[in-house]
Amino acid sequence: MRQQNAIPLGGDCLELGEANWYGDVAVEQLGQDIYRFAKEEERTALFRQLDEITQAKRPGMLFEIAKVFWRTFWQPRSMTAVDLHGTEAALKLDLNFPIELPQRYHAVFNLGTAEHIFNIAQVMKTIHDYTLPGGLMIHGLPFTGWLDHGFYNVQPTFFWDLAQANSYTIMAYLYVEYNPLKFVQLWKREDILELVTKNQIGQNALLYCVLRKPAEDQPFCFPIQGYYAGTLSQEAAEAWKTLR
Repeated sequence: MRQQNAIPLGGDCLELGEANWYGDVAVEQLGQDIYRFAKEEERTALFRQLDEITQAKRPGMLFEIAKVFWRTFWQPRSMTAVDLHGTEAALKLDLNFPIELPQRYHAVFNLGTAEHIFNIAQVMKTIHDYTLPGGLMIHGLPFTGWLDHGFYNVQPTFFWDLAQANSYTIMAYLYVEYNPLKFVQLWKREDILELVTKNQIGQNALLYCVLRKPAEDQPFCFPIQGYYAGTLSQEAAEAWKTLR
């Protein structure tokens, strides 16, 4: 997305779940990304900050590394996090319920949080409500496997139907595996069916989806599953019956 200039640089960002650096991507890779994507006048400061963090090894080191990532790729004007188990800076709010924040945001991130919230529908509404018109909503949720990781795994229809109900534009939709790393772009509903029929669905797969909110503000709408709404193609509808 950064290479395609699709990221709203310099905006206000909201994390539902404060990001930390899990280690599945080496810190050295972040160093390379700083060189590739950071503004020339900021590179030295970012390299210095990353080096200081990794040398100091403070208890919150992984959260600090994630902040360098955000500065490198998003260059946010402000970064707000909601997380009951994050750093002291994170807002301790229960996402099962409507929350009150002082503003709306150019980008809202749900990267592995909503599956841990029992009231996942409220999370989707909160994301909608606090995203500015034209802003981005970035989701990453488990699809298959991830035994007892959270309350939920989501199906591909989840984001197709969510987008259709709320007139979101799907900027990117990816089927992802971590080990080994695999990315498959889902351009249409039927693309996932091809992976299934070829037995190419992994045991611990994820779905990543980037949605753009329409420029005209509108209230959040709860989706009806595409099969029951009658919005599926004949191929997808037939697969709903046979892929069981």
